[in-house]
Amino acid sequence: MEVILTAILGEVATRSFSFLIDKYMAEDPTTESVDEMLQSLQLLLLRVRVIMEEADGRSITSQAMLQQLNILRKEMYRGYYVLDCFRGNQDEAKAGYNNVSHYFTLSKFSPAKRLFLSTSVAGTPCVKEVQQVSKNLGTIIFHMSEFLAFLKNYPPRYRQPYFMHLMIGLSMFGHQMEMERVVNFLMQTEPCTGESTGVLPIIGPKAVGKSTLVAHVYSSEKMRDYFSRIVLVTDEDLKNRQLATLKDGGLTIHRNNPSPNGKGRLLVIIELSEDVVEEDTWKWWYLASAACLESGSKIVITSRSSKIINFGTTQALVLTALPIEAYWYFFKVLKFGSANPEDQPKLESVALEIARKLNGSFTGANLISIMLRKKFTAQYWLRLLAYINKYPCN
Repeated sequence: MEVILTAILGEVATRSFSFLIDKYMAEDPTTESVDEMLQSLQLLLLRVRVIMEEADGRSITSQAMLQQLNILRKEMYRGYYVLDCFRGNQDEAKAGYNNVSHYFTLSKFSPAKRLFLSTSVAGTPCVKEVQQVSKNLGTIIFHMSEFLAFLKNYPPRYRQPYFMHLMIGLSMFGHQMEMERVVNFLMQTEPCTGESTGVLPIIGPKAVGKSTLVAHVYSSEKMRDYFSRIVLVTDEDLKNRQLATLKDGGLTIHRNNPSPNGKGRLLVIIELSEDVVEEDTWKWWYLASAACLESGSKIVITSRSSKIINFGTTQALVLTALPIEAYWYFFKVLKFGSANPEDQPKLESVALEIARKLNGSFTGANLISIMLRKKFTAQYWLRLLAYINKYPCN
């Protein structure tokens, strides 16, 4: 009964939002209607955050639900980015600055490739973007009733507050769906065939977070209880064929109490720093190693080279850099923490420009956010921005 009532109330609220948004999109925007649109967008984003926090606290295994959650998450990032850019434009316009059009550049997944702002608020293309993102969020929420009903059937995560802290601290922000993919692969039962040991390739550019993603997964209590031993193997071990089997080789980074027969599931992490392992070498090592591995053992291999796709027994996982919308949300959380950035519009505008200059660097975001928190003054932040412009992140 509670689920049905929640779904009904949610549908009524979403229809109300949709009515207001459709009304605004049909009219020429005025200053009053723009203020109402921004308020409606803020309420939609607040509602989305409630859904996201509840979902992130659950161990969801359904790929369809994870995909739906990923769509909602991306639109939430876009919504906050649009809202913050719009507010920054209003503040700059009031202060008499005209050179702010560069703020409103969205990433490739946004329908609007580039938006040009002017000092006029109503009637500009950015108003249309506010309308569009509000309508998108309203439509997605409208179709979330079944999602919320099914969500209650999934158990809570282990140590949720600490988990959420690691999501930020270990730079896994924006890669929740990829983490679920790795966890599901590790827990999956492989068919009893000649190649029964599953291999998951993870590829992506330098510093995108491949090793961090894997480390975050295998550091969880769940994985350390499931695997009796976790071993790290380097590309040198494979290239020089120094590792004939995994029983006595590799760097052991975790070991449970040994079973009476000395057997147990093994997780092998292979980090390839360069494109040095040929496919024949890999086949030799895999066949030699798989023969001595217990059922349920898994191999995860990371590299910048797309050649390792052929090494996998399942579809490769491709990691990419965060789009500016998601990166800005991440940077804002690091920078302002629990503080409300709306109370400091000038600082927020400077911070947005700093985030754009960091080129998606997680290391840069962490370092710069520490420096920004030392002194909350526009003059100090502008000096940091000037320094970043002089020495950009590569």
